[in-house]
Amino acid sequence: MKELAEYKEVIHSCSKCGLCQAECPIYQITGNDCSVSRGQFIMLNGVIKGDLKMTKNLNKYLDLCLKCGACSKFCPSGIDIVDVIASAKAEYFKTSLWEKLISFFQKYFIFEFGIKILDLFSKKIKTKTYDKKVIYFGGCGSKLKGNKAVVEILNACNIEVITPDFNCCGIPFYVRGDKNNFEKYRQDFINKLSKYGNYEIVTTCASCEKTIKSYLPKGYEVKNIYQYIKENNLKFELKAEEKVTFHKPCNIDNYNDIFWILNNTKNLEYIEMKDFNKCCGLNGITKFSQYKIFNQLFKQKKQNIKSSNTKIVLTSCLGCEAALILYSFAQYKVYDLIEFLNKNKKQN
Repeated sequence: MKELAEYKEVIHSCSKCGLCQAECPIYQITGNDCSVSRGQFIMLNGVIKGDLKMTKNLNKYLDLCLKCGACSKFCPSGIDIVDVIASAKAEYFKTSLWEKLISFFQKYFIFEFGIKILDLFSKKIKTKTYDKKVIYFGGCGSKLKGNKAVVEILNACNIEVITPDFNCCGIPFYVRGDKNNFEKYRQDFINKLSKYGNYEIVTTCASCEKTIKSYLPKGYEVKNIYQYIKENNLKFELKAEEKVTFHKPCNIDNYNDIFWILNNTKNLEYIEMKDFNKCCGLNGITKFSQYKIFNQLFKQKKQNIKSSNTKIVLTSCLGCEAALILYSFAQYKVYDLIEFLNKNKKQN
């Protein structure tokens, strides 16, 4: 993670065209230029020049960013806005006791203690042996759910699955601006990976996939499981007819592979919801001071799901899954796509 000052030229390259306004979910609700990257870049430029200080009020606007990257996809200057915002958060983190306390809680109570306790009860399965091997990294999702679905599906593709005891990829610390802990988790991942052969790495979580791709040494290739399913022409048949919709996580790029799976699964009717590729609002769950803003985002996503006339929502990110479940109020069920397919597939 770079220092904010290192982004001086990048921030200066922002043409202030305003295309980010049309793509930002938060700007659509607030209409406040400080809530979108164009306005935030103006403020951050002031911080770099010394005209502004990285205050609690400025951080409030940085926290409105969902880190969905929608603005980056349409930025004519090609700026990775999420990286700039993360570096700005890191600048604020240096002097914020509150941010440090939250990060401390995340590390020791969630990732060092909570996840490891849950890992003791997760359902795991031994892989079959094949010539082709991959390393599986499921992030915190694998700690919660085990590797049963992943191993069985990849074994059906004649692929052996190696499952090292990885910890978190570090993304919760990255988006909070905790550079030290992010670096520790990054290095821990690389160290554990180095003990194995130079195999492909498969993931089931979009956010984990994007994160490890950003820091892995050259020579490693990262794919998500949907690529292997399509490459091997693995088609599923469900035990009973099901009608589902799908929420696309912001951090997944190859939706075409998922679309292929959904449309090639027997007894599965896929209904595309409105704005299926718009952010679920995960990063807004803990922003209690801005509840009214994020509640509108959650309500819209919920309405889009209900309007699809389905009772099952599938996704491919643990964070999205948690956010969608939280705001479902038991009106529909939310599943990880791989877990759903493996659990409901017809046995041969």
